[in-house]
Amino acid sequence: MADKRTNVQIAFNADFCSTLEYHLSGAFSNLGDDMLSTFWCDGIDKPLIYECFNESNITSINELTTCAWIGPKGHDKYRMIIKLGRRSRKRALKGLDLNICMPNSFNWVDIDVLNQVITIQLD
Repeated sequence: MADKRTNVQIAFNADFCSTLEYHLSGAFSNLGDDMLSTFWCDGIDKPLIYECFNESNITSINELTTCAWIGPKGHDKYRMIIKLGRRSRKRALKGLDLNICMPNSFNWVDIDVLNQVITIQLD
């Protein structure tokens, strides 16, 4: 049986991070906030699965934390919390593609500019 931490690391790959960057930039322009409409994302670190989870607690994974570069120039470092929905959690534990778990709505992003924290919710 494959190590679930390895599976989650595989699911949160460079392709997923790139797709997430693109979706975030689109979401900022649709949040209805003039300041945020100028924001875009210029990079997302892959979460450090092996440092955050051991084999016994990885199955209870509900969210991951990483860093993203966001702002009008995409250079401000934000703490990024990725909340996993039922679908994305199951796919992550199996090491499957998460790109299909990107929400189609625009209410999946919550950003705290003052504290530089962004929270996203995957399906």
